[in-house]
Amino acid sequence: MTTWIERTARQKSVGQVVLFLLVTAIVVWICAENSAYLKVFFKGPPPATAADLDMAEHEVNGEEPIATPYVTITGDKVLNTGVQEVTTYEGVIKNVSAGYYALQIGGRILIVKSAKTPSTTVGGALESMPFDLKSNLFPAGTDAADEAAVYPLLLDTNYRESGWAGFFWALLAEALFGFFAFRSWRRLSGQVEHPAVVRAKAWGDIAVTSAEVERELETAVKARGGGWTLTQNYAVKNAQLTFNLFRLENLVWVYKKAIKRRMYGVIPMGTTYAAELNFSDGQAEVVGKQRKVDEVLALASERVPWAVKGHSADLEKFWKSSRAGFVAEVMKRKSEMRH
Repeated sequence: MTTWIERTARQKSVGQVVLFLLVTAIVVWICAENSAYLKVFFKGPPPATAADLDMAEHEVNGEEPIATPYVTITGDKVLNTGVQEVTTYEGVIKNVSAGYYALQIGGRILIVKSAKTPSTTVGGALESMPFDLKSNLFPAGTDAADEAAVYPLLLDTNYRESGWAGFFWALLAEALFGFFAFRSWRRLSGQVEHPAVVRAKAWGDIAVTSAEVERELETAVKARGGGWTLTQNYAVKNAQLTFNLFRLENLVWVYKKAIKRRMYGVIPMGTTYAAELNFSDGQAEVVGKQRKVDEVLALASERVPWAVKGHSADLEKFWKSSRAGFVAEVMKRKSEMRH
């Protein structure tokens, strides 16, 4: 008969595999919806003529979307307008991210936005010329004939930027969810067991342990926080896609951690608290409001008086350099306190 611990671990593994398949389906759907852009991204914009620019101008003037937004156009000459796009970081650091260039095409001018001086053949995304750019190019008093010679369009050569960003986030999502899904699939296929199951089996009869955990979750909950539930004898995390289980008796070191959050490394954004629970067979971090974290620490002190309390550089060094030695020292103290 499958125990509650084994069923719960399996349910979380199934959930992680299903989530990965859902994320993959969404990525495929997004790619299908943007197939036209992807074709341009890999092959470059198709060639266009002055007639195509005239059509785009007509569409912009009629406040309609440009039917063919990605084009490669060849002109006669490139001139620097002197107008630049300056990106400011945190109001201090300024960086020239692009310049605006005039591409002469027959008797008219197309404004091209580019990080460097473009050649006379340039590809990019066509859009309506932004109002602020138009006001910079044509200040008050500009001759109407000069303004009319310029297409009310902007050709942005950095059209692949959104694509690169999309690929990055898609690959990151696939890699992240894929990692957890692969790990869960191995557990579902029987290649490995869930850590909580392995841990519970090491404590004795898993059926007995599972029944005890279930009973305490119903009748002996002592504290909650950060997705964790602490009962009389166990620390249980049973979140939507996550399951973990520890026995409080195996707690060897516990301490409170305060993390000050700052925007740009300067502006205070509050403090996050966590109870760091280090067991002989694993670790748990209970993150939450200070009151909840204090409740967890108080329960740990009450239930496991032999565990080391508080943090110091020496304790951390000992823990990292000789975890087995750290555990042995705590187990020795536990034995002394019980006799």
